Amino acid sequence: MRKADLISGVEQVSGALAQSGLELPLVEVARLGYRREPVPGELLTRLLSALRDYGLLAHRYTRPARMLSEQLGITPLEHADTWSLLIAAENRAQEAFAYAERVRFATQYLPRVSGLLAQAGIPSVDAARRGDVQSGADVLTVQVIESPRRFSTPTRLATLLDSLDLMYGACAVLEGAEPGGLSVIACDSGSDKTFELMGATPVIAAVRAVVLSLWDRVVFYRELPAAQRYRLAAESLPMLDRLKERAQQGQMAPEQAELLRRRVVEGAGKFLVAGATIPELQERAYANPRTLMAPAPRLLAPPVAGE
Repeated sequence: MRKADLISGVEQVSGALAQSGLELPLVEVARLGYRREPVPGELLTRLLSALRDYGLLAHRYTRPARMLSEQLGITPLEHADTWSLLIAAENRAQEAFAYAERVRFATQYLPRVSGLLAQAGIPSVDAARRGDVQSGADVLTVQVIESPRRFSTPTRLATLLDSLDLMYGACAVLEGAEPGGLSVIACDSGSDKTFELMGATPVIAAVRAVVLSLWDRVVFYRELPAAQRYRLAAESLPMLDRLKERAQQGQMAPEQAELLRRRVVEGAGKFLVAGATIPELQERAYANPRTLMAPAPRLLAPPVAGE
């Protein structure tokens, strides 16, 4: 599991538990159970309401949050049979106390652990991640697709980062920005690897548009062999028409336009060969990005032995 996924899961679980207010009625039920006293109707209503609210919030858990919930042992709180156990079972005091302890740990300590995992705050980076327009910077997240037991070679990662640098440089010229303004601000790994790159807002937007255009063309040519599909996708990008128009209108020297065209085609081709996606591609659900944007086999290391 990637660090970012773990942090997101912690936020979902601790937020759902805190929002439902589940800890206090669990503690009160446990206290009454140890005293052999019945559960008053008012407390029963509060407990069931908290359990219902938590169940509704937990229903929206992402996979990392679901896995974290299971590891914490609080998944049963979503089920009706656990609710009856907390109300009427002989050992309801022990059960309620055990769940109350798990809830307290999740709400009090997990956010502190995720805070340790999070990157130290850098104002400009934090502003870019929030999408603050005034910061003048934006963050592009790129996910490297990997198969079980087959990891990336250094060449693959170098190819991917080089592709982004090539596309960013060309887009920067078109947007009137500094070509060398791209920075790798974070990397994360789990089943896949993720890179975060920061650059000027209009240039990052242009690079993102190029990747989305690549995706549209990869889907269109999906019946062709990979090498032919990649070449046609890279050579039919709308950005290339934009370069041609600028050269024809005298806004750019033909030599410069040709140089930028080559950079775009080379960068786009390397991006496709490296096999990567961006989160925005997931919204285009008519095909699976993990399949069509898979890397070239030669950029993956041999399978790990002993699995």
